[in-house]
Order: sequence, then structure tokens, then C-alpha cells
Amino acid sequence: MTEVLAVVLTDIGSWKKGDYISVDIGTFRELFKKGIVDFANLSDFINEVAKLRYLEAKSTELQELEDDFYEKVKLVEEVLLERARRADVTALDTLRRFKDHVRKLKMTRLEKIFYSALIRPNSLEIENRLTKEERVFYKKWSEELRGFLDGGVVNE
Repeated sequence: MTEVLAVVLTDIGSWKKGDYISVDIGTFRELFKKGIVDFANLSDFINEVAKLRYLEAKSTELQELEDDFYEKVKLVEEVLLERARRADVTALDTLRRFKDHVRKLKMTRLEKIFYSALIRPNSLEIENRLTKEERVFYKKWSEELRGFLDGGVVNE
């Protein structure tokens, strides 16, 4: 189960305002909607994604990502959208820039994943660098490309 670090915004139970807690994404969503918690170190995660995009573009090798990376990305997008709804004037611009970084990161990674499936199909070393979503593409492309290259016809 994917967990995120949250900061408590209001005293509730044993949690005090300002405490940092680790909660699963589902619990975070519920507490966030109620205004009890917020995403801790949000700007750090956004900057990390921008840095990953840069590193991915500059390197020929796939950078290793956490298995649940895209779940956290989706959560950050939800948090920024909700902040914009709550009249945070910078949230929409931050969301736009964040989505742009994520899209370019995905495009670069998908290109490398396709090439890896072509050159090194079914490699555990490659799979270990991928998120669970990317692993699906890699396995499928490895299978399809190997079949095609071995003289077969791609099934429709």
C-alpha cells in the first residue's frame, strides 16, 4: 500500500497541528478533503519530478523510479487542483507546470522502454527500474516485438 507523508493541519485525536504522519493514499484523500491534513513537502516532490525529467532526458539509461511513483503524481495533481478550488492563486500555474514535467518525463521514459523491449526484452534489470504501470508496457512490447522479429505476425 502506497503511503505519503502528510502534515496535520488541525488537532484531532492523538495528532497535533504540525505533526508529520505517514498515511496510505486513501486515508490521505479523506483527511485532505476534510481539511485535516495536507501533503508534506509538496514543493520538494514537484522539484524532484522536474529533476527526474531533466536526468531522464540527459541519460541513455532509464532512471529507477519507485513502483508507486505515478500514484503519487496523481495525488499531487489532485492536491494542486483542490488548492486551486480553494483560491490558492499559484496552484493552477504550479499544476500546469507539474503536468508538463510529468508528460515529458513519461514520453522520454516510454521511448526508452520501447527501445529496451526491442534490444533487451524481458530483462529483470530493466523491469526493476520501472513503475508498475510501465512494467505492463515493457512486458507487452517485449512479447510483441520478439514475436514479430522472430518471423511471426502480430496478433490483432
